[in-house]
Amino acid sequence: MRRRKRANKLNSDMNIVPYVDVMFVLLTIFMVTATTISVGIDVDPPQMDSSQAVAIEGDEMMVISVDASGSFFFNLAENPSIALPEDEILRQASILFAENEGMQALVKGDQKAPYGKIIDAMSLLQRVTQKNVQLMTTPFEE
Repeated sequence: MRRRKRANKLNSDMNIVPYVDVMFVLLTIFMVTATTISVGIDVDPPQMDSSQAVAIEGDEMMVISVDASGSFFFNLAENPSIALPEDEILRQASILFAENEGMQALVKGDQKAPYGKIIDAMSLLQRVTQKNVQLMTTPFEE
């Protein structure tokens, strides 16, 4: 009679299926929440018939938002939803532009914002970038 060998070998392979499942769930949650988070403030830009989509060159863009009361908000600040004084935006924008000179500069003004404040935001970005500053608008809805 032949004796059977006992299978005493332990399976030392790690089962990664639960880890992959958890990673897919985390990835799904991240993708859903990332699309609902909007950075900055709620600004209603004016509408134009000739609004065109502009190709953004480079990694990031500097955007100064001007709300209806004329307060300035900077999208690359620590907290983009807090109004900043002009000198603080100038300081932060200068540092960021020195690190990445290919950065685009845009002004996103509310249609009810004082015109002078939008011009102030444009001149502020022109002092930093020495380039053209673009105005953000939305296409005209019929």
